[in-house]
Amino acid sequence: MARVEILAGLERRRFWSEEQKRAILEEALTSGLTMADVARRHDIVPQQIYTWRRQLGLSAPVATDPTFLPVVVAASENAEPRYRERDTAPRVTTRGSRPGRIEIRCTNGRVLKVEAGLDAGMLKALIRSVEDA
Repeated sequence: MARVEILAGLERRRFWSEEQKRAILEEALTSGLTMADVARRHDIVPQQIYTWRRQLGLSAPVATDPTFLPVVVAASENAEPRYRERDTAPRVTTRGSRPGRIEIRCTNGRVLKVEAGLDAGMLKALIRSVEDA
């Protein structure tokens, strides 16, 4: 069951001194806790911490300036080609999609179902073996 708090009397805004705001901001920026955790500890909403940070001109600590690391791309000696020569670009498939299928009815009445991207030589060998069977 959720916690229910009943307030009797007039509802008033809470007043936070600048020192209290700075202490909460310091905790939020240096404790390693999330803003939501710090806000929950002080019974405020996380947006209030962001608002105080903007009002007081404080910002989150920034590590160091970004730097680039050197990278060298080299082909492996044992690397196999990733694409066949006739392919100009990798096939892009979306999640859940499958490549198309081809259905071939052979002369003996049998049906051969293959993936659309099958190599022509392999397809020819499969058709021959199905028709000979």
